[in-house]
Amino acid sequence: MAIVSGRAKALHCPEAALLFAFILSVTVASSASAQIFRDRIYRPPTHRLDMTNLPTEADAIHVKAADGTDLTGIEVRGRSDRPLVLIFHGNGSGADDTTRWFAPLADRGYGIIAAEYRGYSGNPGTPSEAGLAQDADAFYAYAKARSQGRPVLVIGHSLGGGVAFGLAMRQRLDALITIGVFTRLKAMAPKIARAFLADRYDNLAAVAALDEPWFLLHGTADDVVSTAMANELHNAAVRRRKSGASFALAGANHHPNGELVADIIDLLTAQSQGRTSMPLPPFVKTYPFGG
Repeated sequence: MAIVSGRAKALHCPEAALLFAFILSVTVASSASAQIFRDRIYRPPTHRLDMTNLPTEADAIHVKAADGTDLTGIEVRGRSDRPLVLIFHGNGSGADDTTRWFAPLADRGYGIIAAEYRGYSGNPGTPSEAGLAQDADAFYAYAKARSQGRPVLVIGHSLGGGVAFGLAMRQRLDALITIGVFTRLKAMAPKIARAFLADRYDNLAAVAALDEPWFLLHGTADDVVSTAMANELHNAAVRRRKSGASFALAGANHHPNGELVADIIDLLTAQSQGRTSMPLPPFVKTYPFGG
């Protein structure tokens, strides 16, 4: 009885009530902060894919994720002597915007598959790290089937870089190319929200497990993902002596010029085939990982 009575007194203690109220308010505030940040992680276009002003021969394609989610993306067939690029876009973009951005690659004969996520551009479902992983697997399987022996270069921009890193953990890719990618999602979030984020996108941890060539592109004027994060990722690759290199794009922002990105991919393609290519502009600095 004394124990029960003591507990009852503790529950009615003003200090305990204040402490409980404080903890509850912090929890609610943190959860609300996490939800606000989550709404910033995924900012899907609500309109269906706009097929206007796309490269010639661009078509809508349809794939099905492992959980049955039907997804619509975009494909440009390309030439048989050019690689096929599979592109995962950033958090507020769409497959149509991505195809326009990478039109210089299509002009050079590269095949393009612009993946689209669940919950984006009229696709059903709700985006999440686990869901986007299934979407990536479905589009990668489609790309491999359509490649007809051509190399499949996987490109991830910003949040799509996290999607591409995740795919590289499940598949051995011909090459992984990231543009403006962060170290890990929690590093992008306010401290109060970090403990409540279900999605991780831990790209820094993924570097250690890479078994394919990786090329990191980052603009020095990127005001979305800091160059400090690019340096951290680069240094992790150097320590592990990974195959690949970083390309520092002087003056470029979070969305580098499509022609410049195409020049870099042309260079990488030529090197993989033992050919020479046009040198990159002097404002692009290359830093090999050393592997």
